[in-house]
Amino acid sequence: MAFSQQSADKNGEKDVLSPDTKEAYNELKADFAQLREDLGLLRKDIASVSASGASEFKSAFKAGVSKAEEKAHEVADLATSELYEIQKQAQRAVRKNPLSAVAAALAVGYFLSGITRR
Repeated sequence: MAFSQQSADKNGEKDVLSPDTKEAYNELKADFAQLREDLGLLRKDIASVSASGASEFKSAFKAGVSKAEEKAHEVADLATSELYEIQKQAQRAVRKNPLSAVAAALAVGYFLSGITRR
């Protein structure tokens, strides 16, 4: 899922995402990249383990899985809070411009109905 990070759209309106939200989104991306790197390192460790080091591998694997689970929970919590913030910003935008929001909803509905008919 990709979010637009433009500062203004073609109507001159400012982006819905606040600088704090953008920063948190970038941190979330960095966390996912670090998680991928950690899992890649774990995969390399698994490939290099010999039969004699199976018990050491098992404990290292459990530690790696625990670390990955903790990181996944942290990322999920951050994503949840960021999505909640985006929802609040969208609600504020709808309250500020209700007619524009209704028009946008109608346009999206018309577009989606055209897609689903085919």
